[in-house]
Amino acid sequence: MADDETRPAGAGARPGGDGWLIVAQPRLGMPGLVALIILACVLVPFSLDIYTPSVPEKPAYFHTTEALVNLTIMGFFVFYAVGLLLFGPVSDRAGRKPVLVGGIAAYIAGSALCAVAPTIGVLIGARIIQALGAGAVNAVAMALVKDCFAPARRGALLAAVQVLSVVGPVLAPLLGGIIIQFTTWRAIFWVLAALGGLCLVGALLFRESLPAAERVDGGVIRSLGGLVRVARQRRFMAVLTVAALFNVPFMAYIAVGSYIYVDFFGQTQQVYTYFFAATAGFATLGPVLHLRFGGGLSPWRFTYVLLAVGLAAGVALLAIGEASVWLFAALMVVFATVESTVRPYTTDLLLSLCQGDTGAASSLINFLTTGLGAVGMALVMLPFPTFVAGVGAITVGSMAVALPLWALACRMR
Repeated sequence: MADDETRPAGAGARPGGDGWLIVAQPRLGMPGLVALIILACVLVPFSLDIYTPSVPEKPAYFHTTEALVNLTIMGFFVFYAVGLLLFGPVSDRAGRKPVLVGGIAAYIAGSALCAVAPTIGVLIGARIIQALGAGAVNAVAMALVKDCFAPARRGALLAAVQVLSVVGPVLAPLLGGIIIQFTTWRAIFWVLAALGGLCLVGALLFRESLPAAERVDGGVIRSLGGLVRVARQRRFMAVLTVAALFNVPFMAYIAVGSYIYVDFFGQTQQVYTYFFAATAGFATLGPVLHLRFGGGLSPWRFTYVLLAVGLAAGVALLAIGEASVWLFAALMVVFATVESTVRPYTTDLLLSLCQGDTGAASSLINFLTTGLGAVGMALVMLPFPTFVAGVGAITVGSMAVALPLWALACRMR
C-alpha cells in the first residue's frame, strides 16, 4: 500500500482511454469503482426501507412497546446523521480507504448483531452501530466521486446514483415483504450483512485516492474543523441549502403519502403502493432526461426554472390537490421529478465549488439534505386542515425560501 500513500496528486491519471478516472484503480477499474459507489449509496435506503414491513410484529415479538420499536428506526436515522458529520472529515485526515473499510465493517457487524438480537435493547444498539457505519460509508462515497472522476463525468455518475436512490426505497419494502413471507424478519438483516459484504470486497480492492500530501494535518479535532472551514464558504452553503430545500416537501410526502391515498382519497393500501411506485418511477426520468438534453444548460439558470416549476406545483396542490386523487398524484409526480433532477447536478456543482476538505464537504451535503428532509417529515404533522394542504404549504414555503437564496448564490463570488 506504500504507493497509495505516497503517490503525488493526480498520479495514475488516465489522459487517454475513456476519460472517466483521474486516479487509476488497477484492481477495481472504472466499472468496479462505479459499482462500489452505487452500492455504498443504496445501503441507507435499503437499511431503512427493507426493514419497515417487519416493524408491526416487533412489539409482540419482543413483548415491548411501539415507542421502543420505533427507536430502531429513529435511532438509525439520528446516528446515520452523526456518522455523516463525523467520518467525512476524518477521511480528510486518515484517507478514504481506512474510513471506508472501517465503516463497512461496522455496518456488517451491526447488521449481523441485529439478526441475532435477543432483546429490543440489543436491536436498538445494533441499529445504532449499523447506522454509524452507513454514515461513514455514505460520506466517503461522495468524496470518491470528486477524488477519482473527471469533472466532465461526475454528472453522469451522480445521475445514476440518484436514479438508484429513488428506485431503492420502492424495491426495498417489496423485498422485505417477500423475505418475511418465506422466513423470519431476522433474515432481512442477514441480507443487509451480505450487501455490506459486497461493499467490503470492493473497498478492499479500492486503491487509496487521497495522497498523504493532500491530507489534513493534525489531530481529529483539526480534521473535524474541516466542517467549519467548508461552512464558511458562503456560496457553497447557499447552493447546498437550496438543493436541500427541495428534499423538504418530498420527505413530507413520504411521511404522509399513505394517509393521503388511503384515508383521504379512500384508496386501498395496494393502490397506494401503485401510486407511490409510479411517482418514484417518473422521478427516475428527471436526471436521465437532464443528462441527455440538458448538458448545455447553465445550472445557475436552469435551477430558476426548476424552482418556478416546484413553486407552481405547490400552489396547484393548495388550489386543486384535494379535488382528485389523479390530480394529486400528477402534481406529486411533477415535484418528485423536479426534486430528482436538481440533486445530481447541484451535487456536482457543490463538489466543484468546494476548495479542499472534500470529506467534510461530502458530510455536509449529505447531512443537510438528510436533516432538512427530517424537518419536512416533522412539519407535515402540524395541524394543517388536511395532509394534502400540509404538503402543498410546505412545498410553497420551501420554494419561496429557496428562490431568493438562489438569487443570492448566483451573485456571490
